[in-house]
Amino acid sequence: MKRLLFFALLISFCNTLFAQEIKTDSILTEKQNAEWIAEFEKLDSISEKIVEIKKKIFADTIYKRQKSYCRIVIKNQETIQEAMEIANCECKIVFVLGFKKIAYSLDPNEYPKTHTVLELLTDENIDKITVLKGDIASALYVTNGRCGVVVMYSESRKFKRKIKNVL
Repeated sequence: MKRLLFFALLISFCNTLFAQEIKTDSILTEKQNAEWIAEFEKLDSISEKIVEIKKKIFADTIYKRQKSYCRIVIKNQETIQEAMEIANCECKIVFVLGFKKIAYSLDPNEYPKTHTVLELLTDENIDKITVLKGDIASALYVTNGRCGVVVMYSESRKFKRKIKNVL
């Protein structure tokens, strides 16, 4: 009986320990990202936007960018265009930190030092935040940009030096 109880506790502990791995099976969809971008665009101040960007980047670290995947289901009396609009497509929003002549992608899965860069981001360092959607995002960032791109611009040389030292 003690062994059975110990085994049950061990299994529940392992499920808790590896809970994040369970989430990786789910798909981050275009619809979810479009909703996030719509809410993001409603924010007024740069400081609020930076907080939301940090939250989104940390939340998306459980998703790894894979090959383009899109499942389109056409229901009764639905056109192909309507089906494509509500399609369940896997994608991530691209976050970019841009300076005059150089830009850095902020994806912790591809660039592990992104967390350090995010700690340095403040409203004093960022001059402008732009959201690119649709054809413009796809044209600039190919398939990675199809869910949208958030570009943070900075003209601060001091901030640029800090980022260079981190990377």
